[in-house]
Formats: sequence, structure tokens, C-alpha cells
Amino acid sequence: MDGNRMSGKSNYRNRKSGVSLQAWRYLSCLSSGRCIDVALQVEHPLWLFGFIPVAIVLYLYWRSNTRLTGGRKIVLTVLRALIFTLVIVALAGVQMRWSVEQVDSAIVVDRSHSMMEKEQTVLSQINDALEDKAPEDKAGVISTGREAVVEKPLSDHVRGIQSFETDTNRSYTNLASGLQLGGSMFSANDTGRVVLMTDGNENIGDAVRQATYLHKRGYVVDVVPFSPEYKDDVALTSFDVPETIYLGEQAALSMTIDSSMDTSGQVRIKQDGQTIVDQTVSLNKGSNQLAFHHLVSTDGFHTFRAEVISERDQVVENNQLAAFAETKGLPNVLIVEGENGAAANLEKALDASAVQAKTISPDLLPRQLSSYLTYDTIVFSNVSAHMVTGKQMTLMERAVKNFGVGFIMTGGDQAFGVGGYFKTPIEKLLPVDMEVKGKKELPSLGLSIVLDKSGSMGGNKIALAREAAARSVELLREKDTLGVIAFDGTPWQVVEPGPIDDKEDVLKQIRSITASGGTDIFTPLTQAYDQMDPLELKRKHIILLTDGQSATSTNYRQMIEEAQNKGITLSTVAIGRRADGPLLEEMAQLGGGRFYQVHNNSSIPTILSRETSLVTRTYIEDDPFYPKVTAGAGGWGSYFDKGVPQMNAYIATTPKGRAQQLLTSEKDDPVLARWQYGLGKTVAWTSDLSGEWAGDWPQWKNWSPLWNDIVTWTFPQYQKKSYQVSKQIEGNQVTLNVTAADNETSTLHATLVRDTGEEVPFNLQPKAPGAYQGAFEANNQGVYFLQITEKQDDQVVGSFKTGIVVPYSQEYTFTPTNDHLIEEIASAGGGKVIDNLDHVFSSEGLPPRYDKQDLFYLFLTLALLLFLMDVAVRRFRMNVAFVSKISERFKRKQEKVHEDTKRRAAQFSQLKQASTKRENVPSRKAKPTAKKQPQEKGTKTAEQVKSEGTDHKEKESKEDRLQRLLKAKNKK
Repeated sequence: MDGNRMSGKSNYRNRKSGVSLQAWRYLSCLSSGRCIDVALQVEHPLWLFGFIPVAIVLYLYWRSNTRLTGGRKIVLTVLRALIFTLVIVALAGVQMRWSVEQVDSAIVVDRSHSMMEKEQTVLSQINDALEDKAPEDKAGVISTGREAVVEKPLSDHVRGIQSFETDTNRSYTNLASGLQLGGSMFSANDTGRVVLMTDGNENIGDAVRQATYLHKRGYVVDVVPFSPEYKDDVALTSFDVPETIYLGEQAALSMTIDSSMDTSGQVRIKQDGQTIVDQTVSLNKGSNQLAFHHLVSTDGFHTFRAEVISERDQVVENNQLAAFAETKGLPNVLIVEGENGAAANLEKALDASAVQAKTISPDLLPRQLSSYLTYDTIVFSNVSAHMVTGKQMTLMERAVKNFGVGFIMTGGDQAFGVGGYFKTPIEKLLPVDMEVKGKKELPSLGLSIVLDKSGSMGGNKIALAREAAARSVELLREKDTLGVIAFDGTPWQVVEPGPIDDKEDVLKQIRSITASGGTDIFTPLTQAYDQMDPLELKRKHIILLTDGQSATSTNYRQMIEEAQNKGITLSTVAIGRRADGPLLEEMAQLGGGRFYQVHNNSSIPTILSRETSLVTRTYIEDDPFYPKVTAGAGGWGSYFDKGVPQMNAYIATTPKGRAQQLLTSEKDDPVLARWQYGLGKTVAWTSDLSGEWAGDWPQWKNWSPLWNDIVTWTFPQYQKKSYQVSKQIEGNQVTLNVTAADNETSTLHATLVRDTGEEVPFNLQPKAPGAYQGAFEANNQGVYFLQITEKQDDQVVGSFKTGIVVPYSQEYTFTPTNDHLIEEIASAGGGKVIDNLDHVFSSEGLPPRYDKQDLFYLFLTLALLLFLMDVAVRRFRMNVAFVSKISERFKRKQEKVHEDTKRRAAQFSQLKQASTKRENVPSRKAKPTAKKQPQEKGTKTAEQVKSEGTDHKEKESKEDRLQRLLKAKNKK
């Protein structure tokens, strides 16, 4: 271990409360040259004062206990002293700690757009460092862009990295998030190194502050700097439009384009989605100033988008900017006709007023919020819901609720419930519900939905088809009969035909449908007809929905015509251009139903809602009648002083709780109803405008004044307040400062909505008299619309509307390496600015790192064992003499075994010598004189051995007898 690991303060931070005390330390240096620092750590040394009362208690115990004498008293005193000692040491928190050789490093890689060209260099450096790390060292890799994500978790098994695997938002550089995630990889009592690889061009967060925090926790932050590389670039750096434009004024549109080379480019400017400028211009290297003029012919709120396109440009993210402007003029009304001429009588009625009306078909409806904000009111004249996308409905709902735009729906055979508006954003804003409630007994119904679930229906198609079927279920009564068949190559009975006893269970089964397989229409359609045929119902209808062509070429005509003769009708829905439209249209004609060609998938639910509404209830009331004027008609009631014209038909609806009904039918159904929805006002006219249903109304003398009043009532009526709004942008954080022109503090409510319709969380907080501040996160460039409303006693008394332009991220502007920030980060993190990762796993600069082992349970276990010994000594009267006798007896037995072994060895030696003598005896003819052999020292004769054996037995018998007497005495 190198000297840096041993120097400096201990980094042993995982301590309990109290004063820590190092009781013992040992430095062991191994042959490898690394040294291990081993020490005993006392976490709560105050517990050591417990030895004082323990010593006093033991002393008093020794002096006062006179019943115990001799060895037993000594044993008990020693045992109890040891028990108390172990308990006190355990409570004092004695721990063993030792130094650790492991180095943990978290590598944070800046993967924002400005670092894209450096990623291979970064990967090469990381892999080189991982190859050099010791086996016990741990490494982790983190990517950071707008937010940080883990590429490789901290582990000692991390090896080479071929490429970055996570999907990172490169639009911003959030170094602080990367440092925070890097620090979180380490456990609480570890030391570690965080290495940041970046060009230093931070635009979100505060990396210096985060590095300071990591350093306080005991970590070191090093930084590896990189220089960004940009290729050929043409960037739109500014785009200015006057915020207020008067009708008929030539508005000046100016822009600045920066280019890194001499080239040409195409400049396009769009107003509310319509191209107003499209020119090719020459661009010089450096800054280019351009100006255009445009005559604004419509009033209202407008958005402008500018774009520059160049073939040599390699950074396209900085090519677009947006702006907004408000044009002041006459009120604007947008009329949307489901059929050509359906709103002609309304247009004539408005001609005499100071209102500008524009009439379009549903396919020309705008797809951005700003376009709806140019109008004071939107009128739907007999427009079917399937001709309007879900997104367009949402944008209109936002415009009404959040920005005060009015909305009027008029009737016809394509409107309200029969138009498929059940559970849509348009139904939410209207004063009436599409579903007819509490009406007379309706005819019995059987509905079968035959739904394509082939593989081509994957994604949002099958999800919208499930939602469409679910809406149909909610429109049915419990006693209605429903069957659902999903098909691919084969049919699957999702819901068995029968009454809807449990809607929730039926919805659950429908939502379990998933897309897979091929397409075969004939078999499931035959199955649906066979199931409908025997049912005794007044209405039987099948809805076939598919996006493909059948694998079989069977002739459907005979089957459909026979079913039609039996009262079973068929409607078909063709999704997309792959569907066999001509065949499906012919099938619907033969089946007596309707055919729908769907090009926008979001309209699928509205189509099935419309079909279900048409077959489940008699929505169209077509008996001529005279509408009744209600007490809530207010000023409009004066138009009916001389009578009410006759009306031929209307669509049945149900009024909502807070809605005002001004005209009703003889059945008390709404004919004319209105209410307030958010900041906007909406009206429902359940008859038509053409006169086919309205009867004598279009020829009535008060027709024009009445409709002028209806339309103008929906206009925003709030007093327009004046506020100054300024913005500050830091990364994706936008701060708005709002100042009232009169410097008076009021209760303000603010709503912020993107041009695409998404509402953005935003609140205004008062900061000073007449001054307010709020902030929001802008993750997308473009125009954000701000609506401020002033309230008194919960009533809106004033409003203000403006636009907030958010440009593209500063990440896409050329910026050199921020050396100053890089040095600040390294200094705040207690580290260095380094050239590469060669020493990323070195302990240099890191505080010492230790592991520990708590000895609490070890000491308690030993204390328990000694306590059991204490009990044994007291219970079984064990003392020192008893232990000594046992030890002496064991010793004698060992000596006996040793003597027996020695005796047998001597006997064996004597026998061997005797055998040798017999082999050497001479013959009787030469019998020599026997000589007495001298006895060797240390040997014994046979008589001596025998005598010693007898003496040993006598001695052994005496010892045994003494032991028996001693045992008998102890038992007593």
C-alpha cells in the first residue's frame, strides 16, 4: 500500500453517536510492500466508566460473602469479573478495523451534442483504465445529457465497453446530475473517486455546487477536459416579429443566420402553418442579416416559424426559431361545415354584424393551438366526430377552457350523439351530454363487434380499437345483447353473445385483445351472423373493423343479403390505405349500414360510438313541434314575444347540471342550451341551420338578431388587463417575471399551454406589489401560450394573453471548452484536472479507507458462556481443589500409561536377549566354564520386574480405594 493511503485523517465515517476512541493499533507490512493498518476502535468510551462500579461491587462481594471459602470463592469472583468486563466492552462498541486496498471510481461521461465527436476517444480511455485496474478495484460508468443514466453499475467485474448502450437526451448538458448519480454509487462508509469527462459547457444544473457536496462526503472529483469539434454549420440565431401588428400592416420579419462557410440556403417562414416566405439566399461566412415584409390580413393571435436549409449544413438542430404576434381588428368566427352549405343561413345572419366569419371543411381544421386562438368563436355545423382527429378536439378544448374561445355546436344527422361525440373532448366542453338518460323504453338491440387483431393492427391501432369497443359497451344498456369477436387467421370469441350483466368484466375482456397473426374476414363474419340469427331482437347490427385484406376470396354477397333480409345490418370500417376499401364499402351497402374510410387512427373510437348510438337509441326526434321558451331565456326571450316558429326535428341530448336551457322540446329535451366552461362559453343548438330540421326558423324575422346574440355571447367578455412579461432562460428552465401596469396586487391564475396542446405545469407567485414570478421546464422549443386571469370573489374580472418563445438549446451553438468551469469543478471536488484516466484507480489523493468488524455479539457470547460456568460452579459446588484433583488424576493416568509402555519395552528387550543366548550355547563336549555377565546399567532382572509389578498393583489398589472414599464423602 502506498504512503498516501496511510497518511492523513482517518476516513472512518460510519460511526455511532458519542466520542470515538482508538484503543489499540497495529501496522503490519506484508512482503509485497503493502501495509495493513489494524486497530481496535471504541465507539462509546463513556461505557468504560462502568468498570468503576463493577470493581466496587466485586470488592464488596469478596469481603461480604463469608459462606464461600478457598478455591470456589476465587473461581466465582474471577468469572463474574470477566462477565462484567465482557458486557461493558460490548456496550462500549469495541470494533476491529483494518485498512482496505480497494479503490472505487465512478466515471461520468458528458454525452451531450457537443461531445458526440469525442465518444470513441472517451471509450478508448475508459477501456485502457479498466484493463489496468486491480482485481479488487471497482468501476462504474455513467452517461449524462439532459439527465444522467447508469451505463455500468459499480462493480469489480466491469471490463471493456464497446459502446454506450443508454439512450441519452443530447439537447442539454447536465453535469450536476451526472456527479450526483456518480456519488450515489458509493456506500455510506466508502471513499471513492468521481471522474468527469466533459468539455465544460454546462447549461443545466450547478456542477460546482454538486462537486463541493461530494467532497464534503469524502469523495474526490477529477475532471478530464475535451475540446468540442463542430463541422460545417448554418445556424438561425435570431428571428424577430413585432408582438403587435395592426390589420393591413406590412409586418417586418427579420432574422440573423450564422454560417461557418460561404454557401447558399433556403429560407422559409410560416404563419399559422401556412408558408408566407420561401426564398433561396446566399450566405457568407459569419453573420448574415435578412429582412422580409408580410401583409397580415387576419386578426387574432399568430405564430411564425422561420427555418433555414443548406445542403452543407451538418447541424440541423439550430435551423429553426419561432415568434408570435397579435393582430388587432374585428372579432373572428370560424365556421366548420360537415356538408357544403350546411351553415349558409348562419353566414347570412352574421353578414350584417361587425364580425368576420371564415367557413372551412373539417379536413382544413388547424393542428396547432395558435390557429384556434386567432378566433373568438368556433362553430360546428353538422360535423361528424370521425372527421375530426382526437388531437384537434383536444386543441379546441384547451382553447375554450384555458383561453376563453367560444364554441357552438349545431345539429343534424352528423352531430351530437349520432355524430359519435360520446366521451370526447368536445362533449366535455358542451352544455349537454351525448347519452340520452331517463327516456322511454327503447327497442331491444343485439350488437356484434367483429374486430381485426392481426399483426398489422399493432401499436396504437389495436389500442384505439379496444377503446372504441369499450365506448360502445358503455353506450349499451344491461339488457342489450353484445358479442365481440377478434380475428386474425382464425376467430376468437372475446365476449360470448348475451346480455351485459357485468360491464366491468366485459371491458376487462375487451382490453385483453392483442395484435398478432394474419387476416381472414369471412370466417368471423359468418360466425357473427350465425350468432345473431336466432336472437329475438328488434334491432340486430354488426360492425366490422379491419385494416387489411382477407386471405380468402369468398363471395360475401349471398351471406350478407340473406342476413339483411332477416333484419341483420352491417357497417364496415376500413383503417388505412392497405384495407380493401371497395370490398368493405360494397359489404356495407349490401348490409344496409354505413362505410367509413379511416385515415387518422384517432377517429376509430368516434366511429364506433356513432354506430352504436345510431342503432341503440332513437336520437333523432322528427315530429314537428313548437319549442318552449324557458324562464332562463333572459334577454333572448324578448325575441319570442310574438310566438315561436315551428321546428321539424332535433337530436335528443341530456342537459348538464349547470347548463341553462333557453328553449326545450315538448319532451323537455334541450333545443338551445348554454353554459360557462372554464374561461370560455359554449352553446348547443340541437336542430340544424339549413332549415330541413329547423323548419320555419331560418325565414323567421328574428333569426339574424338571435344568432348574432348567440355568437357574440360566446365571445370573451373579460376586461383586458395589461401586464409586462419578461423571461430568463437557463438551460431548460424558464423563469417569467410578470408586472401589472397599475402595480396593484390581485389574485392571478396562470395557464401555460404548448402550441401542440399540452398543458405545462406553471404557477405565479407574488414577489412584490404588482409583481409576480413563476418558472417552468421547457423541454421543447417553440411558442408557449400564457393566459393570465384576474379573479375577485372567485369571479374572473380580467384576462391577459401572450406568447413565450423558447429557442433551441444552447447546446447547438458553437462554444469552446469552458476551462474556467472545469477548474472550478475540480477545485471544489478536491481533485485535479487530469489529461486521461491512467491513474483513475490510484489511491493518490484519496483519504484512507477502512473496513470494520463489530465485536458486540462476540463479547456477549463469551459473557454468556462464562455465566453458564458461573452457574455450574455454584450448582455443583465446583472449587479449585476439585479441579486440581481431576487434573492430578488425569496426570497419574498419563504416567501409568507411560510406565506400562516402558515396562513392556524392557520385557521385549529381555526376551530378545534370551533368544540370542540360546542360539550361542556350546556343545556338551566343550562345555566352558560359565561366567557371570555383569548387569547393564538401567536394566532389571526378571525378579525385579516381577517385584515391581506386584508393588505397583498394591499401590494402585490403595489409590482406587482412596478415590472411592472421596466420592462417597462428596455425595454426602
